[in-house]
Amino acid sequence: MWWRLLIAVLLIAAISVGSVFYLVSSPIHLSQPVRLVVRKGETMGQVTSRLDSLGLLRSRRAFVLWAKRQKIDRQLKPGRYEFSGDVAMGNILASLQAGPPPIKVTIPEGWTLQKIAPRLSRELGVDSAEFIRLAHDSAVLNRWGVPSDRLEGYLLPETYEFYWGEAPVEVVERMLQNNRAVFADSLERRMRSMNLSRHAILTLASMIEAETADSAERPHIASVFYNRLRLGMPMQCDPTVVYAMGGLPDGRSLLSGDLEFASPYNTYQNPGLPPGPICNPGRASILAALYPDSTSDLYFVSNGMGRHIFSRTLDEHNTARQRVRRMLNSP
Repeated sequence: MWWRLLIAVLLIAAISVGSVFYLVSSPIHLSQPVRLVVRKGETMGQVTSRLDSLGLLRSRRAFVLWAKRQKIDRQLKPGRYEFSGDVAMGNILASLQAGPPPIKVTIPEGWTLQKIAPRLSRELGVDSAEFIRLAHDSAVLNRWGVPSDRLEGYLLPETYEFYWGEAPVEVVERMLQNNRAVFADSLERRMRSMNLSRHAILTLASMIEAETADSAERPHIASVFYNRLRLGMPMQCDPTVVYAMGGLPDGRSLLSGDLEFASPYNTYQNPGLPPGPICNPGRASILAALYPDSTSDLYFVSNGMGRHIFSRTLDEHNTARQRVRRMLNSP
């Protein structure tokens, strides 16, 4: 009789394993992508509960049993995961064991530290307060040779690949490395031939970046700024005032009274360049600062359609401004 009992036990075990395998391998269709964040130190139970609440599990018990059988419950990799389409519990466990894929994060050209911080927090889980602290940390500034009280202008905007929960210092240093790499070889020689520092080039590039989104006219705007510097004229760059004020509320334009705002960054009140960059310029603006057009223009005004009208004299500039006003106010 004992062998009959053994067969029954084995049969029940086989059925149980088969049932678990069926549940683990049978996919659930997701109508839209579902994100899961696994934090460092979380237990299998905590992750299982969250997966269940997200509607990703056919059976919590089968999920846990299979995780233990495959010893995946001890190999959970923290990070952010995304599941879409037809997903089986076995796929989820394999993902948790392998670890999350890198996340692409785009930092747009012209963004300031204050705009970058919340994006990194939202996309990567980076502590935004720690990011801002590092961007003002004297040890970081000294190590990277930044002659300023902040890293503004030294974090190259582009698309990066990071992992969820990446240490803020790793993010900062990668962006600093990419900025430094821009000045390799010929651009470094070009900068030295102009007798300008990287800080000055980045400051000019940030002003160019803030003035226009049109890459084609950036070298022209650069020529205006260089012409003003050569003649000892005030730079009178509106975005430097906006930066000095800490930005403007949505829908609020710069007013004439704002031009009197007291700050070393206000280029209406202070001669020459501001103390440092006013945003983080992209490669195109850095190239424009290094290779400006050759013009005699000293002024420019927005034409209201994303580009600018350039002038050599103040009279020409005032005429252009009046023309733009009439055009914008016409029905």
